[in-house]
Amino acid sequence: MLHEKLVEVLTTPPDGAVAIVTRGQDEPHVVNTWNSYVRITADGRLLLPVGGMHQTEENIKHDNRIIITVANREVQGKMYKGTGFLVKGTAEFINQGVDFAMMQKIFPWLRAVLDITVVSAEQTL
Repeated sequence: MLHEKLVEVLTTPPDGAVAIVTRGQDEPHVVNTWNSYVRITADGRLLLPVGGMHQTEENIKHDNRIIITVANREVQGKMYKGTGFLVKGTAEFINQGVDFAMMQKIFPWLRAVLDITVVSAEQTL
């Protein structure tokens, strides 16, 4: 089950950026998406629609570990308003199945879905 505060960060407006970090051959590779694009499954996985992310997909084929950061200025943090999370997990790209079909209905432009299994989520603020 996901940390309740992480769910709040992902679902409370306004929209914020999600940084997605994978291991490239020579250095880390970073792409971004929006908090409002993330969908949370009943079993706590994070689903993100993919339009581009070609390098991210190649990196995941070689090393499926992923790190994301998310933040929201409106969610109460540890000491003041505004909080964020460092999330570590494993990922795969999917392009068929129930989760893909559900995401395609919401985001008809997607070419794939980034499916993240959360291993740890640390509140950073």
